Amino acid sequence: MKNIRKNFRYLSSTEKQNYISAVKAVKASISRTTDRSIYDEYVLWHTLATAHEDPSDPRHFRNAAHVGPAFLPWHRYYLYRFERQLQKRVPGVTIPYWDWTQDADDPFNSPLWDDDFMGGNGDPEDNNLVKTGPFATDQWITINVDGNPKGGLQREFGKFSKGLPTRTNVQTAIEETPYDQEPWNIDSSPSHRNRLEGFLPPGGSINPDGSLIINPDGTLAVELHNQAHTWIGGDMSNVNISPNDPVFWLHHCNVDRLWAIWQEKNPSQGYLPTGDGPEGHNLYDLMYPWDGKTTRLKARPVEVLNSRRLGIYYD
Repeated sequence: MKNIRKNFRYLSSTEKQNYISAVKAVKASISRTTDRSIYDEYVLWHTLATAHEDPSDPRHFRNAAHVGPAFLPWHRYYLYRFERQLQKRVPGVTIPYWDWTQDADDPFNSPLWDDDFMGGNGDPEDNNLVKTGPFATDQWITINVDGNPKGGLQREFGKFSKGLPTRTNVQTAIEETPYDQEPWNIDSSPSHRNRLEGFLPPGGSINPDGSLIINPDGTLAVELHNQAHTWIGGDMSNVNISPNDPVFWLHHCNVDRLWAIWQEKNPSQGYLPTGDGPEGHNLYDLMYPWDGKTTRLKARPVEVLNSRRLGIYYD
């Protein structure tokens, strides 16, 4: 099946409604094995992977899904599985993508935040709870790292990042090779993975002591993927449970789209490492928690390198 993922700006009102309906249907569906919301199970997969830290990383940042080579294949498989869940509820629906560069000049007023789609910013007078759109606090309950309800969705636009990624940021990532390199972490440079993940702004993002660099205005020195997460704030700024916010899927769909563009433009640049990197990040390694033990699923980077073989196309 050919699944064409579209820029959210070009969805019809019916396509928007179908997507929202599918997301809410996954949230309302209960897993037969865990008795939890299937949507919440996906949030917990992300939590598990983030908590699965790699002790071999001297920076103590790398985990199963982030700050390492598997960042892009892990999330590609994650989106692929989630999209299949959506399609079980609303056949033909696909995850739209959010091209941040189209909103870089005025991120607060993006049509993404319209009431008929993702809803808007959180209420600063009430714990930054979202009160507009289909995921308003009376319609959408988020969970904590233990899987227990923690209340409504939270957003705090612009608190932790200056703005959204620009075309220049994106072009730099598309032009950067190789895919990744030693030490396979936050220090890897040049590295398409590390650039797209957002840890390579001018001057770096990490202090010598390992702490994140804070700009004079109080924002974090991050770009691209990381920048969009931190600009939205609230649930999206908490790596463990960021999929609580349904905008997560549109954001990561764009990350995956950019990786696909990079792959097409750099056909001679393969995935690295092939076998001498950290556990869970090599080409043929099983990616946690899809290791056949933690979950019944099994997935390796090599199996998701070609997005079109998965039936994934971008408009």
